[in-house]
Amino acid sequence: MDADGPTGDTAIDAALAELAATDPTAAEDARAALESLTWGQGLEVLSLHGVADFLWYRLPVKWMSEAEEKRRVAAALGQVFEQVGLPRYATICAAPLTATILDTYDQQGESAGLAAYQRALAASGVQPPEIPGLLVWGTMLGTEEAAAYWAVTERLELALTAGEFTPGARGWRSTAQRITAEFLTADPVDFAGGAWLDRIQTERLGRWADSRSTVRATLTSKITNRLITPIEVPADADHHLAPVRWLLELAAAEGVPLTATGTLARAVVGEGARRFDWLTFGKQPRSESDLPEAWTLRTLAVEIGAVRRRGRRLLLTPAGRRLLTDGTPALWQAVMPTLLPKPPAEAAAAEIALLLTLTGNRHGYDQRNRQVADALAGEGWRSQSTGGPIEPDQIGWLLGELARRLDLLRLTEQRRLGDPHALTPAGTAAAYAALRHRALAPRDTP
Repeated sequence: MDADGPTGDTAIDAALAELAATDPTAAEDARAALESLTWGQGLEVLSLHGVADFLWYRLPVKWMSEAEEKRRVAAALGQVFEQVGLPRYATICAAPLTATILDTYDQQGESAGLAAYQRALAASGVQPPEIPGLLVWGTMLGTEEAAAYWAVTERLELALTAGEFTPGARGWRSTAQRITAEFLTADPVDFAGGAWLDRIQTERLGRWADSRSTVRATLTSKITNRLITPIEVPADADHHLAPVRWLLELAAAEGVPLTATGTLARAVVGEGARRFDWLTFGKQPRSESDLPEAWTLRTLAVEIGAVRRRGRRLLLTPAGRRLLTDGTPALWQAVMPTLLPKPPAEAAAAEIALLLTLTGNRHGYDQRNRQVADALAGEGWRSQSTGGPIEPDQIGWLLGELARRLDLLRLTEQRRLGDPHALTPAGTAAAYAALRHRALAPRDTP
């Protein structure tokens, strides 16, 4: 878009000319804003999300000008939108909310301004919502995911215009979620490549399988196709989930008693040991620290959001109540991703260990630890203590949490004394489910 010449869009040119006749400065401001919004491609590339993103983020953060000038730019842009017959866009330019967000950046700083921007965008109705059990958007979008995101914004804007929902009205968020889910899973009619959700998942799987480590890349290449479709819940899932269900039912009844330090009360630990044959060597367990299964169970229940601490009790959360009432498949799908621990290094090591097992590596502990260490070194992991590559003798510690979680859920078996523990059939399904969840997870870091 030339600084003073025609924009290539007759409607914009006419609106700018009319504004320039009475306020040349406002016309210049509007022209600059439109250049940032359209890059000379005309009104057809505009969207309500794009306009909101400009007003609430790019204008206050990227434009090196005084706050008063930014307010003038917003006002001038609104005048042009009014002239070209885009009243919804004009309204957001002149809205008190926009002025408030610009003032927040100016008076409270960028962090406060960004928080205000995110709140406003979430309430706008055109930000693609997360769909529980279907898709969580990443902050680092791949090519397909970014295209899907902006396609959803256009669908939501059409729904707003058609009156399918109104932001702020009762139930509007669930309606926006339904529209988004239907759009993402619908077969396309105007281009090849499958539904948007399939394209996002294929892209994420490819990104997950790619690796700097030749060891890891070889392993992921063998199972990626297996992760394309959801993993079937095994027939004996109830047996493996029994400790989790027991703890949630305790929390649902009167709450799970805790010690003053927040660990499971002695009576609860003892009951768990009796119910699930946790190894006590003939002694009465005194606390969680005597039984890895006890603290692993409590940690897992917290991680899936099923319980929360209040005083000296663990209480069931609304999410935990849904897991109890929705049945075994829902509980299985919530629990299995937690086989991979939260700490990044432990998660990376656990992922390699599961990949090795699923691809038929039946070596002993020492060989497994060397392979995991080689894969982590190839990925760039370094020892926190030495600064050098992670050594095989450090792998056992990194895999401890994975082993405890598999043991708690009885997903492994030892065929002969001295052999490494192998995955049971249900354990194999659980490992695939955990890896699929990790592969399809949103990307939030470069």
